[in-house]
Amino acid sequence: MVSREHAGTSISAILNSVIDGLRRATNIYEVSTEMKNEAVEKTIVVDGVEVSYRTSGPANDRLPLVLVHGTAGSIDSHFGFMFPMMAFRQRVIGINLADPKTDSIEIDQLVAQIRAVIEAEVQDGSVTLLGYSMGAPLAAKTAHAMGDKVSNLILVAGYMKTDTHQKLRGHIWMSLYKEGNPLVKNFMSFTAFSPFHMKSRSLEDMLAGTAKMNITPFIAKQVDLNTRIDVLAECDELQTKTLVVALSDDFSCPKHHSKAMFGTIVNASYTEIATGHAVVHERPAELFYHVNRFCNDPECYPVGKIVPAPKP
Repeated sequence: MVSREHAGTSISAILNSVIDGLRRATNIYEVSTEMKNEAVEKTIVVDGVEVSYRTSGPANDRLPLVLVHGTAGSIDSHFGFMFPMMAFRQRVIGINLADPKTDSIEIDQLVAQIRAVIEAEVQDGSVTLLGYSMGAPLAAKTAHAMGDKVSNLILVAGYMKTDTHQKLRGHIWMSLYKEGNPLVKNFMSFTAFSPFHMKSRSLEDMLAGTAKMNITPFIAKQVDLNTRIDVLAECDELQTKTLVVALSDDFSCPKHHSKAMFGTIVNASYTEIATGHAVVHERPAELFYHVNRFCNDPECYPVGKIVPAPKP
């Protein structure tokens, strides 16, 4: 029989050994994570304007992933989930588009910012370029302009040419904004989220979220640009391997726009996510699934095919 004293000593030794092992494993994990996920904030001057961007993640056999946000967005607000998840797996470059300080914005001004960051950060080799919402036509135009520098393209909730539905939405937004009407924030939230998403939240929750929005003159310029987008010719000429991600309950940019992109871009594949326009908030994990899978092996999305949603 083992004495109580000896038994206690044995158990204590085992526990100490386990704790020490966990501590060592945690330290190794923390070092590994730090090496892979350390984010570096950088800036570059483009046409006299300072553009900020962020890099992170290990260099490996995957092409660097460049992220371009949408209207009223930023790296943090639109890619707060995507950026660190992808940076654990590969190099990621996120761009915060900057106000050109002109009375209005032209698409070429924002494309110049994207190009400048890519050229500064990826001097050798090519990239995978992702554009979300307004960022999608920007990404498409950038890919067309940069040719082989962009090997793969991901267009999420995008469009090629503004239609009457979007012009009316922009007109309503601009009217509220110019009046100084605070309901402009509620209108943005109403058009961003799906009815299914809002069904699971109270009105108070939704209003509290919209109250935190900060509507700036730069956002107003972006909304104005959205009413004048036309990259149809560029998409028609694109040869880039492309994944088009449509959102089935998107009110801001209905999925017929993504279907048109799929039908126009010669090397495109298509998939849908059951969400509203704000997929980066409603279904970020499902979007990450497609982005990660495409970045790992673009050929797993066959050209000309509609790829079904992942099953649980």
